[in-house]
Amino acid sequence: MKHIVLICAGGFSTNILATYIRKEMKEHAFDGDIRAMSESNFQGIKQHVDVILLGPQLSYLFEQISGKYQGTDTKVAMIDMKDYGRMDGKHVFEQILKLLDE
Repeated sequence: MKHIVLICAGGFSTNILATYIRKEMKEHAFDGDIRAMSESNFQGIKQHVDVILLGPQLSYLFEQISGKYQGTDTKVAMIDMKDYGRMDGKHVFEQILKLLDE
């Protein structure tokens, strides 16, 4: 099972996006779970995460978070602003699959 976390300032908009991604995961029989949370809640996370996606408003944290996971198998990326604004679960799910294939 793959563990995916979406992070935004408050966790609200990523929670909506996660709902659309879950639909794609189900349609593709993807074995994984996805959680959305605020940046402050993420700082306390202890479990293994395979993919971390940051909302566009957190671009200033990308270097810090990606540096924390450098040298691990955790992939860290930004969610495309257009995909985020459109709540495009399909495109973000495709992004997750590409990151997992790297």
